[in-house]
Amino acid sequence: MKKRLFFYPILILLLGLSVFFTASVYITRENNFNIAEKSVIEITHILAGLYNRDTEPELFVQSGDNARITVISPDGGVLADSRPLDLNTADNHLDRPEIQAAANGLPAAYVRYSETLGIDLIYYALKAETGGGYVFIRAAVPAEEINAYLYKSLPLLISVLIAVALLCFVFIRGMVNRITRPFTAVESKLRLLSSGGYVSEPAAGSYEEINKIVREIDEIALVLQDSFDSLGNEKTKLDYILNNIGDGIFAVDQNKNVTLINNSALNIFGVTPDISDKNLNYLTSDKILIGAVEDCVKTSNNALFEILINGKIYLVTVKRPPDTKLITAVLSDVTENRENAKRREEFFANASHELKTPLTAIKGFNELTAINNKDDNIKKYIDSITRETDRMLSLIGDMLKLSELENARSINPAPVSLADIVKEVADTMSVAVNEKGISLTFTGDGAITAEQGHIYELVKNLVENAARYNNQGGKVSIIIENCNKTVKLTVSDDGIGISPAEQTRIFERFYRVEKSRSQRGGGTGLGLSIVKHICSLYDWKLSLKSKLGVGTDITVDFNRRIQ
Repeated sequence: MKKRLFFYPILILLLGLSVFFTASVYITRENNFNIAEKSVIEITHILAGLYNRDTEPELFVQSGDNARITVISPDGGVLADSRPLDLNTADNHLDRPEIQAAANGLPAAYVRYSETLGIDLIYYALKAETGGGYVFIRAAVPAEEINAYLYKSLPLLISVLIAVALLCFVFIRGMVNRITRPFTAVESKLRLLSSGGYVSEPAAGSYEEINKIVREIDEIALVLQDSFDSLGNEKTKLDYILNNIGDGIFAVDQNKNVTLINNSALNIFGVTPDISDKNLNYLTSDKILIGAVEDCVKTSNNALFEILINGKIYLVTVKRPPDTKLITAVLSDVTENRENAKRREEFFANASHELKTPLTAIKGFNELTAINNKDDNIKKYIDSITRETDRMLSLIGDMLKLSELENARSINPAPVSLADIVKEVADTMSVAVNEKGISLTFTGDGAITAEQGHIYELVKNLVENAARYNNQGGKVSIIIENCNKTVKLTVSDDGIGISPAEQTRIFERFYRVEKSRSQRGGGTGLGLSIVKHICSLYDWKLSLKSKLGVGTDITVDFNRRIQ
């Protein structure tokens, strides 16, 4: 800034002085020319007034001192010239501009080259009456005399120019130093901002307007230093948290270069901290992870998936934080959770199988007892055993179905008519529905691709849930829709409804809205969980709308083209 602040005024000053000098030289030359022109005119007028018919031209032209005097006849011939000239060979001067001007009564001065003398001359001519006729009296002075006067004044002009330039140089340099001194001090102090060493000092030795600006910069710098200190503290805390958190975290920029990575991520991938600023390919070769990051860079689509690294299972979340160009990835170790879930599933399946056999035997023995029983007092106990055994077998059956869904590794889909499944479910549940006086209706039809057993379980559990949590004499409707070549199934009831707080948990295993009512109705708490697992298996969309005391709508969007 200092160089530009000094250079531009100097440049402008030099340009101004150059223009001034050129103009001065030009004006001086014009003034000298005007003086010479007036001198020639005066000389010519004097000589023209002195000339008469008795004048000897040869003697007359010698009175011109430094001026060249020429007497020219009316026909253009040279009668006499103050400079050596062969009159016999002299050119006719009638066509000379000064002669023409004098002949026309409009005399004027002209500067032109004299071939006789080989220099530029200022010419002026007048008519001089000689009684019976006239002659032209012409005077001329060398134009170089004008330049001679100019050359004499040039040293003075150049000296003045140099003196003014030096004075301006010193003045501008002092002014620039005075202007920039406070800013130079501020610049050196601002370098200390990041290290927290900025010190506010009063500005002095400059103009008051600049001192005011410097004071405002000091105030802003102190605020910035406080902000830097706060940011530094926050960064220290954030670094501590990031480097001590259990999950692996790293971030990449738009070019997929690693910009941030914590200690956990370094340990997961087995790399050193110098991985920063290197490409993601140096961090991992996992194609799923790299593909998810590349997709997020291009489309900002988030991703959630699991990968296996060094024998451990990690749940990976890839997303772009709002208002940033960074892509972050969080790796959570879920190995133990998955192992525990697998053990629970195995226990769940094994326990269900083990319980089913003795319960079936108990039910069989109880049926034999009921056949041979003649005592009415014992009958109520037998009926109670039958009811609870059926409930337990139903629970175990749902547990086994849920276990099968969780452990399903492959499915064998085939075209299935939803209307046929709904009719089958309606026939199966007709007794239970009629006992509560519930009106069951269904409309529409649609074909989807799935295992028939899965569709049956899905529809049956939805309808059972709608009937179980309905009021006496209520309504259950099943609607099958074909929307834009996709199929939707909606099961609606006008029963007790579900509160907003419970709607988020209704699909959890063993969760029941009214536990006492569920127990009386024979509910296991696994029906909607089975529905959720079937939808997850086929990637179907499951949605719930419910209002307490009004009813519930559960919709399955199969999102499959009609076969």
